[in-house]
Amino acid sequence: MATELKTFTGSQFIGKPVLADIEFIPHLETINDFAATNGLKIFVTSSNRVLGIPVVNPNFPPSRMSNHFIGHAIDMNIQIGSTLYNSNALGNFSSLPAAIKAFITAIRNHPVLRWGGDFGDPVHIDDNLNNTNPSLWKQKLPIIQSELTGLTQPGIRTGSGPRLLFLTTPLMEGDDIKAVQKKLISKGFDLGKNGADGLFGQATVNAVLKFQDQEDLEPVDGIVGDKTREALGL
Repeated sequence: MATELKTFTGSQFIGKPVLADIEFIPHLETINDFAATNGLKIFVTSSNRVLGIPVVNPNFPPSRMSNHFIGHAIDMNIQIGSTLYNSNALGNFSSLPAAIKAFITAIRNHPVLRWGGDFGDPVHIDDNLNNTNPSLWKQKLPIIQSELTGLTQPGIRTGSGPRLLFLTTPLMEGDDIKAVQKKLISKGFDLGKNGADGLFGQATVNAVLKFQDQEDLEPVDGIVGDKTREALGL
């Protein structure tokens, strides 16, 4: 069993950062390919989740054995051009554009992936591991949750490097965030009235996005990783 929390980026993925188990990454690549074939973008709203933190305004009652907890699921909207198709739109399959129908049909026809619209959750895609192999799901849970804590909480690490900094609920906080904020402020970026408060909120995300764009960093995603830290001089 290979179990490790990874970040995933794909040419068709936008929205929130994707955190996933390494064994789910090939399926995310498949989803990306399906999206590229049909000329659409996957606007991610959720991926790996912390166990025990309630989902705000869920579209579908969360499962106690949700695949989100082990990094084997995403929630998303679908974007074509400037039009975003949310839960309400995706739930009405017959009225969807042909490109989205083709994308969903490709997910449905895949031997492992499943589309949540078939069980009342049209923004959801996963690999059904909680049902096909619940024992493996239970083995992965403590590993992925521990690594998620290591990525997001100050003072705890999953490895020797610094943690990724990105927008979460509740907000990430720590001296490492404050150091990033001070660098951004020193470079002329506006962090709002709270300034360098050590909380990675939306104002900090916006400043990071502008900095990454200014420095021609790829991807411009609002996530502070090694490349962004180096560019900031940290």
